[in-house]
Amino acid sequence: MYPAYLTALKAFFSTNIPYFSLSWGRFTGSIAVLILSYALRKYIVEMVLAISGSFAKKTKTKVDDYLLEAVKPPLKTTVFYFGILISVWILPIERYSTVENIIYALFRIGAIFLLGWLLLRSVKVVGHLVEEVSGKTTSSLDNRLIPFMEQILKILITAVMVVMLMQELGYDPSGLLAGLGLGGLAFALAAQDTVANFFGSLMILTDKPFQVGEWIKVGSTEGVVEQIGFRSTKIRQFDKSVVQVPNGKIASDFIQNFDKRDGRRIFFHVGITYQASPDMIRGALNIINEIIQNHEEIKKDYYMVNFTEFGDSSLKIMVYCFSIKTAWAEYLRIQEQLMFMIWEEFNKHGIEFAYPTMTVHMAPDAPQGIEKKTQSIIDRFGVEVLREKNFNK
Repeated sequence: MYPAYLTALKAFFSTNIPYFSLSWGRFTGSIAVLILSYALRKYIVEMVLAISGSFAKKTKTKVDDYLLEAVKPPLKTTVFYFGILISVWILPIERYSTVENIIYALFRIGAIFLLGWLLLRSVKVVGHLVEEVSGKTTSSLDNRLIPFMEQILKILITAVMVVMLMQELGYDPSGLLAGLGLGGLAFALAAQDTVANFFGSLMILTDKPFQVGEWIKVGSTEGVVEQIGFRSTKIRQFDKSVVQVPNGKIASDFIQNFDKRDGRRIFFHVGITYQASPDMIRGALNIINEIIQNHEEIKKDYYMVNFTEFGDSSLKIMVYCFSIKTAWAEYLRIQEQLMFMIWEEFNKHGIEFAYPTMTVHMAPDAPQGIEKKTQSIIDRFGVEVLREKNFNK
């Protein structure tokens, strides 16, 4: 009984459909493949993606979540796409060569579109990956450059897809590429400043010579960085005016970043009156050295305190050291503390600060006691020695 049914079923599927050169077997197989591919897309792929998503949520990074979100629509479409391809391949289209060529060409074009779709959606994943990496740095330019990088990748992918489609449709893309090359050359010549500014932006991104909020000097422009753009950088000068410096100029000029210093220089002179004795000067030097050594916010690795000059109105002591804090307000506070401490200690020990003075002496033609002073010099060096050094050089 069963063999009879199987024989009848086999005969039915091998019988051609009226008015078509198509057997019931191929027709049923093609429909079955379509249904199977739809079920595979609807349930199996959904289940696999759901399981993968649950694992992705347990990881620390969000990139895998974005990747699954990106590949989900192209993957579903690809499964059904190949189901259509197999179902068409089951049909006897080989009997119609023109139809066969058209259908296979359409499928190849569809495959190119699917690949381009997947790559374009994956660009966003690359952007999230770069954003996650740049989030570990202090640069604000990284996040600003990510959308621009995504646009560049999308343009490149689209260009490759267009060339592949032209080749598939039988067109030679070499002429188009040559035209684009000449056009790109003309565009580059016409937009040299724009290109220079773009590469300047890349330099700022990679080298990180400064960040937003830092005090820098580029050429004759000095101030605090307010904004870093793709074309220019905004610097607010200390008179509160804003200067936009092209990034191309920044890339080719010297950049002085004051906030990168590990200390800020304190440099001034202390003037002491000429009434002070040499021992008082030596004591003043020791006092300033002790103050610097005991000050917690002044660097101890390098500093100098020296008696450097006989000034017009004072004996000058140079104070040269570095504060640990580099912010201007903190630096001024530390310098102020140092000056007050020197002032207070000098007052305790009777060391007087000098101020500009002029002393006028009303005296006879010969200064008082000049003969005694002259004789003291003669007694030390001798008349012959003095005359030989001064007149017989």
